[in-house]
Amino acid sequence: MDEKKKQKDKKVDKAGNMSFPASDAPAHGKATSTEPPARPADRTPPRITKEQIEQAKRGEGHKHQRRS
Repeated sequence: MDEKKKQKDKKVDKAGNMSFPASDAPAHGKATSTEPPARPADRTPPRITKEQIEQAKRGEGHKHQRRS
């Protein structure tokens, strides 16, 4: 065996030992899912301004309920 193969085998063996006593072998490689993603892959987070962040910190725009 060449050195790279030995190193890879050693990593897989170590991962297997760390997962013991789990019944599944350690995953190595790409995902094999055939289901569509739960959300669009091109989805981006909402864009908010620094001012909106500051307003949220101050609690502006939110109605606070008082506890009795």
